Amino acid sequence: MRQLGIITDEREAERLAAWLVAQRIEAHAEEAGEAGFAIWVRDEDQLPQARAALEHFRANPQDPRYQNAERDAAEFQRKEEAKRRDAQKNVVQMRSRWGSGLPGSGMGGPPRRAPCVLTLIGLSVLLGIFTYSDTLGFDEGATERPPPSGIYRGMLLADPETAQSIWDNIARGQVWRTITPIFIHFGWPHLVFNMICLYSFGSQIEDRRGTRFMLLLVLVLAVTSNLGQAAEYAWRQVGGEFGGMSGVAYGLFGYLFVKTRYDNRSGFHLSPVTSFMAILWFVLCIARDVPPFSALLQNAIPAIANSAHAVGLIVGAALAYAPLVLRKPA
Repeated sequence: MRQLGIITDEREAERLAAWLVAQRIEAHAEEAGEAGFAIWVRDEDQLPQARAALEHFRANPQDPRYQNAERDAAEFQRKEEAKRRDAQKNVVQMRSRWGSGLPGSGMGGPPRRAPCVLTLIGLSVLLGIFTYSDTLGFDEGATERPPPSGIYRGMLLADPETAQSIWDNIARGQVWRTITPIFIHFGWPHLVFNMICLYSFGSQIEDRRGTRFMLLLVLVLAVTSNLGQAAEYAWRQVGGEFGGMSGVAYGLFGYLFVKTRYDNRSGFHLSPVTSFMAILWFVLCIARDVPPFSALLQNAIPAIANSAHAVGLIVGAALAYAPLVLRKPA
């Protein structure tokens, strides 16, 4: 996806984007700060045609061809959607089962371009293998825990062998530790569940917003959710071993939740079932540590980094909602 250009007037930006869609050039307009509104084109091969259209539009914004652009784009999209529904009745695309599903589920549609998400999944699995005795293969019932590996200690926010407090290693300049706990997973179920959530939510965002945006979003969610969990541990004066991608996953969920409900131009999808399950798990994990529910849930749910979940969810939702507050009125 590439930025075509900036148009200062929101109405004109939406009209040009609609006209491009009607010409079979997938495009959309979004706010670009004080500069105005950016026009984005998904297929880079169509950029020359789109640039020519932009130049003509800037020179002739009142050209009659643009006056009914929104109506033409809506009609074009309606016909394309009807074609997709007809095709889905007759064809089952096995190649996209991993990235497909029910429309609106958060995993629907054609295969997505999500190199950042796939890289994060690969790194999580690879680091899980390298730290197998510390994480995926660790037996909680064992009478004696083996010495932690150097890789595992290097990914923790606080190295248990060198840190006097949870903030010691960061204070020494080891800032990577604010991110690396997202690659630590305690057991295969923990890893698999988080990777499914990461792909379900993250691939949709990366496919529509681009890899650079996705990478920045993940970094922000990782740092804030990890620091939020560390702050809770420091307040409770407990150990600093925690990890998992779930803080990031809840941040991505929060981003999609807000976008699908308050920004009808975003093009994101999130089914009610997915939302219900994510919120239910969030509540159950908190209830697990709160009497009298803890007596019922502690044997069924392992210890959870609830502050990472909460901070990730809040930050992701805030990042999605902030542009809507700042958006200029039409």
